[in-house]
Amino acid sequence: MVGPWIATQLFVGKNELSAVTRARIGNAIARAQELARIDAVMIWPSAVPGLTEELVRASRHSGIAPFLWFPVLADVPGFPVPADSLTLNSDGSRGNGSIGAWEGLAGGEESFLFSCPNAAGNLDSVFQTYESLLSSLDVEGVMLDRIRFPSPASGWESLFCCFCESCRAGFHAFAGLSLDLMRQRAQAFMRRIRERGPSELRAVWTAPGTLWKAAGLEKLAAFRARSVTSVVRRFSSLARARGLEVGLDLFSPSIAPLVGQDYETLCSLCDWIKPMTYCHAVGPAGLPLEIASLWKALSTLHSEADAPATGDLLSDVFSWQLPGAAGELLRSGLSDEVISSELEMIGRMSLASRPRVYAGIEAVRMPEFGIDVTPAMLARSLRRVQPPADGIVASWNLLHIPEENLRLIGALKG
Repeated sequence: MVGPWIATQLFVGKNELSAVTRARIGNAIARAQELARIDAVMIWPSAVPGLTEELVRASRHSGIAPFLWFPVLADVPGFPVPADSLTLNSDGSRGNGSIGAWEGLAGGEESFLFSCPNAAGNLDSVFQTYESLLSSLDVEGVMLDRIRFPSPASGWESLFCCFCESCRAGFHAFAGLSLDLMRQRAQAFMRRIRERGPSELRAVWTAPGTLWKAAGLEKLAAFRARSVTSVVRRFSSLARARGLEVGLDLFSPSIAPLVGQDYETLCSLCDWIKPMTYCHAVGPAGLPLEIASLWKALSTLHSEADAPATGDLLSDVFSWQLPGAAGELLRSGLSDEVISSELEMIGRMSLASRPRVYAGIEAVRMPEFGIDVTPAMLARSLRRVQPPADGIVASWNLLHIPEENLRLIGALKG
């Protein structure tokens, strides 16, 4: 391989199938190899019979290594999460919350409704689907996605889950405590913010992961991380037993603690990671949306919360310069310097096993996600990647990456 490793992602949903033919999708794969000299493509499994196999063959034909891009805990094609397996919030609701939640969750083909990672029955069904795909597809490896708990974009209530019966038993075995105590603390924490506003957090929330300490929920946070790691270990072990590479699609490290992703343990279970260093996207995992959702939630919880003060709090927590209002953050995004700082954070981690790092870099024009990456924007992002990353995954749908951006990506090969 000459130059950095370059991959992209391919999602063919109803909208794509209604807009382009299967032949044009195959041509797009070949064109991406010609212009960007990509090494691999992550293929989302389609519910359309035979389509995933067709995309794998088209990738092979173009000299591109196909990977199965598999969503583990949410949005498995053809397998909606059963209602009794959805994450259970402290207020008794299941799935997504409402406080600060992204309005776009209700639309599109992806619901972002998460199964509890300890809901064994649902997870067994998903694992069978995964096992069947690995048996039928001629792929080089897998990229595991949706390996987390709900994010801020799913609403403040869902951040502190899960309180289901499976978690109750597992938490007691893990911590020797009743999960009811954690539930009471989560509810008390929300009441304090309602009563006193975001200023309640100023002295105690000093970094993303310390939110759990501020709420007295450190043991719940550790249990959540262990739960996610256990799921990843199961799915990764099967792929590795079959001689396949394993990649993990992870939240950017600054916000990973909020969704139960522990880089130090997860990195021992894979060959490479793709931190989603998305500075412009208005969608789950996009840093502007996730931070704006926290901002909106804090403002909703305490109606007299001062927007600039809330922004200052979040700027301090994440060590990023934020604009004066959440809406402006969604419109303008974050500085590309965030890409560098996030990758450097990974480099500073004390990892027993150090996988390759392929930065997730936005390269698409997708107005529905509030993102239109021009060549100038992409060039700035790419300059932030090397070093310290080993390569990139151009995100997140090849069918929406314009040719001028593919050429810029290909220039990384020299």
